[in-house]
Parts: sequence; structure tokens; C-alpha cells
Amino acid sequence: MKRNFIIGLMICTALLILGIFLTTNTLEFSQDNIGWNGSSGFFSRLDRHTTEMITDISALETKENTTLLIIAPNESWSGEEIRIIHAFLKRGNTVFLADETDTGNSLLSGLGSSIRIGPSYLAGIDRAYNNSSILITSPVQEHPLTRGIGSLVLDKAKPLTGGTPLIQTGIMSWIDTNNDFRISSDESFGRYTVLSQEQMGNGEIIVLSDSGVFINSMSGIESEYGNGQFLSRCIQYRPNLLIEQIHSRTADYSGMGWLFRHIRLDSFLKTMIVLVSLLACAFLFRKRPPGFSDIGSEPVMM
Repeated sequence: MKRNFIIGLMICTALLILGIFLTTNTLEFSQDNIGWNGSSGFFSRLDRHTTEMITDISALETKENTTLLIIAPNESWSGEEIRIIHAFLKRGNTVFLADETDTGNSLLSGLGSSIRIGPSYLAGIDRAYNNSSILITSPVQEHPLTRGIGSLVLDKAKPLTGGTPLIQTGIMSWIDTNNDFRISSDESFGRYTVLSQEQMGNGEIIVLSDSGVFINSMSGIESEYGNGQFLSRCIQYRPNLLIEQIHSRTADYSGMGWLFRHIRLDSFLKTMIVLVSLLACAFLFRKRPPGFSDIGSEPVMM
């Protein structure tokens, strides 16, 4: 009976470990989504030694020489959160916002940035596929994020105003105000900014008007484009990288995903689970004296 209990414990532990590392979902932008619209590919690139997932904005209060990456936020920040982020910027750190919604604008406004995300999507003739919203954009300013990158493919980006343009669309692009993916009489061709940078005290704000560059279908796009290289630049931009998991859609989960993700991110819990499994194995397969049986409490001589 004791042997069966230990075997059962080992099986349960093995299933738990598999569940922790193999749990997936289909939520858009979720880091646990391995499908085309998830961000598992980007998160698999991260260096665990230099990257930290933060679930409490107060973690910024002690950080130096760090990038805070905010991808696809889905809710607004409180006044206290904005105050902490603003102080984080003033100490010489970087806030990188990837968003195309008014949620991003509320943060930019609260931080005193001049950068704003436009209300309509961009379309253009310089496209990667047969879709005028999938634009090929190019660097227009030398910057560590754009160095060595010839082009960046974006899907449904919006025009940015304010700040210093780093990446723009081609001249044959337009703001698609009526969402018909065609140039209309009241729309005009032009270059539009999709990546902008602004100094804030000793720090800087960087805004990308397409959070979709972080999903699997865009991050793994053909190597002739610079998407993969751009993501590597984002990860390595500062010695330390913080991934915001308070308002970001990359933190979305389903079912028991929250528990498994917490264990994956906690080195102590992972170590304890593996240790329990190893101890169970050691106990089950320990060397016994000849003739010893697990049945009963006394040795049985055969």
C-alpha cells in the first residue's frame, strides 16, 4: 500500500510538472498562447537572468538602468501608478509602450509626454502581403533600437504624433479613416510615424503604435524583414528588462493558468516541486535488505 501511495505521488508530481510547463490557452496576446495570436514566441526569447515580470508597480521604485516594457494594456493606470512610473523615468530609465489604443494615450498624457496615438489605422501600398494594413516600415533615425534593421513589418499600426520619429511608413501610405483599406478622395498619401521617442528628464519614453509585432505570427515573420531582430533589440536595450503584467494582455490566462504561471516564475516553488519528485523516486527505489518487504511493519524473511 505504501508503495502504491508513492507511485501515485510520483505520477501526480509528474503530471503537475507537465501541466506547469505545457499549459496553453487561445487568448489573444497571452504569453501562454502558442497560436498565431499569442505572444509565447516573444516570451521564449527572454533572458531569465536579466528579465523580471512585475505584478506590482511599486517594484519600479528601486530600479536603475532598466526598461519597462508595456505590451497591449487593457485598462488604465491609477494616479499612484502613474506617479511611480514618472519617478522611474526621471531616474534615467526607459518606458517602452507598444499600443494602438486610447489606454496608451491615457498613460502618455499622465506622464506628461507629447506623444499621442492616432484614432485611425494606417494603410499603404508598401505591404508585406496582399493586405494594405500589413505595412513595411523603415527606420528614419539612428537609434540603438533600429541599428542594423532594414525594415519592420506592422499590422494595423496607427500614426503617432509628437516626439522624435524613429520608424515611419513609406510615402505611399495613408490614414484609413473609413477603414476600407483603399485610398479615398478625402485621404492623402504621406509618411507616418509608427515608432517615436521622447526624452523625459534623464529617461525616455518609446512608443510603438502596433502591439501586434509581439504576437507569434509577426515575431516569427520571414527573416528578410527585421521583426525578429527588432524584438532582440527591445530585450537587450538596457541591462535590465521589466515586463509589465498588471495591465498587459500578455498576462491573460484561463483556468489554472494563473497558478502554473506563478510556479514557473518562482524559482523556489519550481525547486521544491522537483525536490519532492526526486525524494519520492529515491525512497521508492532505495536499496532494501534481502528478504525485506513493504508489507506490514516488520521485516519478513523468505
